[in-house]
Amino acid sequence: MKTLIVLLMSAVLAFSAHADEKSIQHLKIADVTSVEDARKIFIEKTSEIRSKRDLGADELQEIHVITYTLEKSVEFFTLNLIGDKKKLAEDIAVVVENIHINSERNRKEETRKYLNQYFVMADTFIKGF
Repeated sequence: MKTLIVLLMSAVLAFSAHADEKSIQHLKIADVTSVEDARKIFIEKTSEIRSKRDLGADELQEIHVITYTLEKSVEFFTLNLIGDKKKLAEDIAVVVENIHINSERNRKEETRKYLNQYFVMADTFIKGF
């Protein structure tokens, strides 16, 4: 009986220790099917993320949700571009995934680091539209 109580308490403590990294249920987002839509989504979602300054828990979760749609836009570009533009889109995809994961887990500093990388890459990418 003591072993069961110890196990239960350990589980509660382990859960509490990771409460700030709780996951959000994954969203289903429709695929992007045109260059125009991909471009529009990319610009709009980049602007939305750029408006987040505090990166508190609420803003991190908002960024997390935004990345679902942004990922679909970037995915379209990785599948439909060629050459240097395709490579940049692939690099952006990796950074967006890092933003997604870190914002989901409420990791403010890591998210900020990847956002800074993303904005530099996104600005270059947008200039190529």
